[in-house]
Amino acid sequence: MTAGRTTLLAPLENRSLIEREGEPALTAEQGNALRQARRELRRSAALAARKIVSQENEILRLRNLLESSQERVAALESGQAIVELGRRLMILSLRNDELQGAAERLWTLDKTLAAAHAECERLGEERDQLAARLARRRRAPPSS
Repeated sequence: MTAGRTTLLAPLENRSLIEREGEPALTAEQGNALRQARRELRRSAALAARKIVSQENEILRLRNLLESSQERVAALESGQAIVELGRRLMILSLRNDELQGAAERLWTLDKTLAAAHAECERLGEERDQLAARLARRRRAPPSS
């Protein structure tokens, strides 16, 4: 700070009061234009800051996506995915064999059950015929 000069670090409210040596005071129109220009600069700076934050967020999202994609590529290149698929195929094949065996046992049991049911019906009919015969003999007079 030199003698006769006003400090340039005045609060924003007092800027209109500051005049530089040798510069004429601003006209009302110039002051309005200067205020409008400062408002536009602040608005433009805020918009640019928002855009920067948005772009930084997008960069972070894309970096995360890139990292996960690189991990997937590394897993595929290592053959780990193929090994895992082979392991799953073996497990599913074993389960399929077990299921086929169970299906064959079920078919056998179904046929056995059907045969047992038919035998029960046949035995029931035979029982009914024998019961009817016995009833007829009891009703018939004894032959002498």
